[in-house]
Amino acid sequence: MAEFQRGLNFPHEGFVQGAIEKYFIEQGYCQIKEGHSDLVCVREEIKWVVEAKGVTTDIGLDFRTGLGQLVQRMVEPETNYAIAVPQTPQFIKQCGQIPKWVRVSLNIHFLLINEHGEVQTVSPHEDL
Repeated sequence: MAEFQRGLNFPHEGFVQGAIEKYFIEQGYCQIKEGHSDLVCVREEIKWVVEAKGVTTDIGLDFRTGLGQLVQRMVEPETNYAIAVPQTPQFIKQCGQIPKWVRVSLNIHFLLINEHGEVQTVSPHEDL
């Protein structure tokens, strides 16, 4: 695992990264090295590209940076793209500002990580 400046505790990026890696491994996915994404994994024909973000001094800026990184890495329309964030009111607010039609068009999922490391997947078609 990479080194994280703010550590590995909830609600920081290191915690989010560890939780999503564990989640996808438990779901039978294999991590692959591809580009600069925080996590790329595959299982049979299903592929995920995920950007992880955690609490910092500027959540809005960091969330938008994560979305930009995700969009720049979109090369296959059939891939599932996601931004993984801690399940906090600040990040839920940021996620809620992305219109559903944009999420559906770009196939963007939200992975919300609680303080126990559990992952809630919100598909592009679901409301928060």
